[in-house]
Order: sequence, then structure tokens, then C-alpha cells
Amino acid sequence: MKPLLANKTPELLSRIDRAIDGEIRSVFMNSPTNFTIELSVQDKNRGNDWINVAFEIDGVSDARLIEDSKLPFVDMSEGITIVIEDGRCGLGIGEYSSVEALKDAILYLTGLSVKYEERPFSG
Repeated sequence: MKPLLANKTPELLSRIDRAIDGEIRSVFMNSPTNFTIELSVQDKNRGNDWINVAFEIDGVSDARLIEDSKLPFVDMSEGITIVIEDGRCGLGIGEYSSVEALKDAILYLTGLSVKYEERPFSG
């Protein structure tokens, strides 16, 4: 996993088109304060081929999760938001402008840091 820095976040989100119309593959609790969410997305750098991207949120202090069986049915038409501000970070489904605003999302995680990893597509 590579750390995702605030200045690189817009570039990554643009590359994967904010995961619009992607699919949530899994949300995994690594520990009570560390979660990984894996998404299937289209990668503009690879001719819009599908890849998986895993995001690991560490120092999780707040979250809204949904049952694994419902993950494939989450509406991803607004994609995801990743916000890194004031020593906090968050990832949520939908379009939001701040860590606090993410708390309106159907699924979100807020914590202290975020890392990501590209993985082969698993369709």
C-alpha cells in the first residue's frame, strides 16, 4: 500500500473517474481502527480497463458501514469522495466537500491516514 497524500488525491480520483459506476467489492475490518475498502473501477491510464483499487483507512474514529450482502447494490452513480484535511481523512460514497460532510454518506470511514493499492480486476 502507498500513502495517499492530499496533493495526489485529485489526480488519483480523476484517473479512476471518482469510481463513478464502479462497484464496492468488500469492506474489511483489519483491526478495530483499520479498515480496507476495495472497489472495482475503470482506469483512464489503462484505456478504461477495469482494475480494483483498495483503500486502507488507519486510525478510524467514525464509520457507517453496510452489510456485505448489500455492497453490490450500492448506487455508485456519484462515485466516491476522499478528503484529507487538518490531520484527518475520510472516504465516502457520493460527492462531499469535507470530512464532516462525509457523515451524510450511506457508507463512510473517517480516520487519520489513507493508503491505496492497485490490484488486478476481480469481476
